Amino acid sequence: MLAGGPAGTLIGRYLEHPGQVLARLGSDALAIAVTWAPRAGPPLAVAVAGLAAARWLLRRRQHAAMAAGARTVTLLAPPQADPAGGALLWGNLAGLLRPPLARLLHGQPHLAFEYGWSAGQLTVSLWVPGTIPPGMIERAAEAAWPGCHAIPGPAIPPLPGGVTACTGGTLRLARPEVLPLETSHDADPLLALAAAGSGLGPGEHAVVQVLARPVAGARARRARRAVRRLRAGQPARPTGRLLDLISPGTRGPARRAAVRSDPQAQAELRAAASKTAGVLWETRIRYAAATTDPAAGGAASN
Repeated sequence: MLAGGPAGTLIGRYLEHPGQVLARLGSDALAIAVTWAPRAGPPLAVAVAGLAAARWLLRRRQHAAMAAGARTVTLLAPPQADPAGGALLWGNLAGLLRPPLARLLHGQPHLAFEYGWSAGQLTVSLWVPGTIPPGMIERAAEAAWPGCHAIPGPAIPPLPGGVTACTGGTLRLARPEVLPLETSHDADPLLALAAAGSGLGPGEHAVVQVLARPVAGARARRARRAVRRLRAGQPARPTGRLLDLISPGTRGPARRAAVRSDPQAQAELRAAASKTAGVLWETRIRYAAATTDPAAGGAASN
């Protein structure tokens, strides 16, 4: 008999006959479920439905508060814009982060950086929720890019009315979110984006939105736990950890030693640690293209 598993205890019986113990536990759990499901099922369903309805109402109230008084800040770029101004802008906007109780009750404000094309003209603007004080975003943008003019105005839809056909989508990460995005480029990546919308014809419109809001609380703690898992040689994704649990020889000191000797794994660990050491942002990139040409009304839309 192994230590810690004396005969007569549940652990001892499991070590001697694991199949029988698991079968017995399964049958007991099924009997308890059959006995108590008719009594506990309806109250539990009502409680779950009530929590879901309360969460939905809270989200709607938060959305209505941000949409009320929202504005669009049009950015008129200076003759020469320093690429480092983007990092400076988002660093200044880290002050949007609310305390935990305020995030729970009122939500976390987000911004939408919009690139819009219409009649071959590119417009760069920021959608700002009404809960952000007037002038805050304008001053942050003008401080990040000297010579830039931020012109506030009422919030308008990114695409005009009377659209006969529209398509769009959302970009998703191909790698774990704990790893940083590439920000150092030999050429400005916005040049390709600006060129993509320059060939639009009459009545054609396109928009690219970069939605962003600072991250804190549970989301930030999950990111830092993912870094610790990478340091310990564990996969960052839950599916990878699940596969490790059912695969022999994928855990323990041998796995950690393999990670320490892997240059790519060490590079990813340094990049992830550097990312989580600063301000974290939750981002989502959306795009859409539309036309008001009646002849395109039969085109499919996504």
